Amino acid sequence: MIGRVLSRGGGVYRVHMDTGIVDASLRGRLKHETASRVLVGDLVRVDVHDDGSVTIEGVEARRTLLRRRTPGRRRATRPVAANVDQVVVVGAARSPDWDTHTIDRFIAVASASELPTIIVINKSDLDDQASAYGDVYRAIGYDVHVTSVTAELGVTTLRESLRGHISLLTGSTGVGKSSLLNAVQPGLQLRTSAVSARAGTGRHTTVAAEMYPLDEGGFVVDTPGLRDIGLWGLAPEDVSAAFPEIAATGTGCRFDDCRHGVEPDCAVVSAVTEGQIASSRLTSFRTLLAEADEASRPWQGR
Repeated sequence: MIGRVLSRGGGVYRVHMDTGIVDASLRGRLKHETASRVLVGDLVRVDVHDDGSVTIEGVEARRTLLRRRTPGRRRATRPVAANVDQVVVVGAARSPDWDTHTIDRFIAVASASELPTIIVINKSDLDDQASAYGDVYRAIGYDVHVTSVTAELGVTTLRESLRGHISLLTGSTGVGKSSLLNAVQPGLQLRTSAVSARAGTGRHTTVAAEMYPLDEGGFVVDTPGLRDIGLWGLAPEDVSAAFPEIAATGTGCRFDDCRHGVEPDCAVVSAVTEGQIASSRLTSFRTLLAEADEASRPWQGR
């Protein structure tokens, strides 16, 4: 039998089957095969035994794999979820304030895994200009949703974009991902928490990636609020791919290897000056490219 892993914790895996959700454990040999580590989103082969216990016997080939940097370890990465169709990057218009650079970072991570991105501007009821934050991304071709759980805005449209897909929701802590999921899928009752008045950031309410089936078809993965989404694992060309408007304009630069910084006759810098490319995007590009360059250098530490 084939099922999909919804969550894991304490050696127990919640698996979604055609007949319902079951708790399963790993078959002994899988516990020692790191290459076959079972992830949220994995399709797994399971056996149901005579005593009612369920074991995971193997992992099916993955279509996609989303990775992130391991906190506190500069050169290490860890997988987040398997078989994801799209990444939904959620930012808040206010509380915490909209952060274009953080949104660009999440887009780059998704792009490196060759996953399409949907952008959500949440808490739009707190800022009359909330929709305008998405103009930069709409112009590039991204699907942008403006939502507010409190004002009941945009939830239905977002739900339609999730239908039939395996979607991973991510974003900085406090932007309202769990509240948004509760609105998209009534009955989830995910735990939420207020934003810290002192720091202007939210407290973590999701402690591990967990997948939920949607009534209208598809699944959604809720992820912990990520304070560190470093780009270890990205090559400079991956960064370029995450900024298609810069890559396209860059073909007009004098130098083929132009980094769009201080080089003369840079078509990208000219486009920013003329308002054809958002200056925030160029700033993000330069920062992420420098980080990718640093990560790609041989590590000299112990």
